[in-house]
Amino acid sequence: MKPIHFGTDGWRGVIADDFTFERVAAVSAAVGDFLRDEGTADRGVAIGYDNRFASGDFAALAATMLTRRGIRVHLSPTSVPTPLVSYLIKHGTLGGGVMITASHNPAKYNGVKFKPWFAGSASPEATKAIEAISNQLLQTLDITAVRAQGPDPTLLTQDDFLTPYLQHVLGFVNIEVIRNAKCKLLIDPLFGSSIGVLDRALRDAGCQVEMIHAEYNPSFSGLHPEPIPENLRALSATVATMTVDGAIASDGDGDRISAMTEDGVYISPHHVFSLLLMHLVEDLGQRGGVVKTVSTSTMINQLVDRYGLPLYETPIGFKHICQLMREQDILIGGEESGGIGVRGHIPERDATLAALLLVEMMAMRGTTLGGLLAQLRERVGDHAYDRIDVLLTQPVTGTQYTALRDALPATIVGEAVREISTRDGIKMLLADGSWLLLRASGTEPVLRIYAESDTMDKVQAFLAAGRALIGTVGIQLATNA
Repeated sequence: MKPIHFGTDGWRGVIADDFTFERVAAVSAAVGDFLRDEGTADRGVAIGYDNRFASGDFAALAATMLTRRGIRVHLSPTSVPTPLVSYLIKHGTLGGGVMITASHNPAKYNGVKFKPWFAGSASPEATKAIEAISNQLLQTLDITAVRAQGPDPTLLTQDDFLTPYLQHVLGFVNIEVIRNAKCKLLIDPLFGSSIGVLDRALRDAGCQVEMIHAEYNPSFSGLHPEPIPENLRALSATVATMTVDGAIASDGDGDRISAMTEDGVYISPHHVFSLLLMHLVEDLGQRGGVVKTVSTSTMINQLVDRYGLPLYETPIGFKHICQLMREQDILIGGEESGGIGVRGHIPERDATLAALLLVEMMAMRGTTLGGLLAQLRERVGDHAYDRIDVLLTQPVTGTQYTALRDALPATIVGEAVREISTRDGIKMLLADGSWLLLRASGTEPVLRIYAESDTMDKVQAFLAAGRALIGTVGIQLATNA
């Protein structure tokens, strides 16, 4: 069986294949050993879990492993979004947290996210250390004996993760303004652990809320719990039959967001990020740094230039945004996948807080989500974006990356390449303001191609050009690619 490996945001595997009780036990024990080495174990650990198959059982096992290592565990009695685990760490000044989730992955996957004492994404150094300890423990730990003992009842409590979180996020926005606006929203949590949290927060803020995909279904009814257009067809169809001010969708563990206008037009995470930046600066008068990843829209660049704010661009992965949020005065940070963090909350993504801020923006401006989208377009123009994942026969090597960089043409689909960035992958900035990014996955034989322009036709042309570039340096595509 392959070793346990932590990727961009935790360790994930196929349930009953490489994601097993034995391996979860090893990772949980490794988290405890890591926290002891860091000197934060005595503060205790929060454990939460999502709506996937057996997530609650895996969480109970994690609690057993940690309490039997002498570490106090605060276990959620119900499934919760990942941001609630992070907030409990911050609220309770705990040593860290474990979340059983595979985020937006298909139903056959589950995973473990680790959150350190600062309640954000763990550093690569931390996850590498936990990974190494986990693989060592797989060889030495008598997991059967520890499981037979069960958790130490003197070190295990079941805590209310929801109440302190709701008090905090509802205090983050102007409830009176939102209540007076009487916004009507349709919510799609995609069967994820935002059920009972995202809708509860919006109702408590005074919104009228309708929901779809809001029942427990660990198979996600065949959907991938990622709020992208192909998974939101039911949301679009339902919006068309209702009179609402817009719709909001979240992913499987409630840390990513996208939205939809009242007439079913998709509002991408890029647009949500841009709208929230507009709201914080124009409506609330706030200022500070802005962080985006290399794959995030240039709408952010345009708005930052308009407002005179500092902009930071990081590699892909919220851990890089988190680090800057801890080190600098960062107003907002976000990524193309829908993760957005805001100053004064936690240095982490949170779909529920993002949704509340969107509703506050609607209320303050007296308009719908469609109206907000129109106001954004007045400031930045039209932006289209897409990504394709190209399957390869084997992961891209460093030599192939270098060869690809050296083989780049002077023009892409007739547009001059004015600048090349290798901050994360190979990003070509084009003369008309468009861009094309080639980036290999760090965990699988996949090369991802991203593009942004002012029309979707141009985006598709750039993506096709990027795909054609791959074959020029001997990178072999899989037969089903």
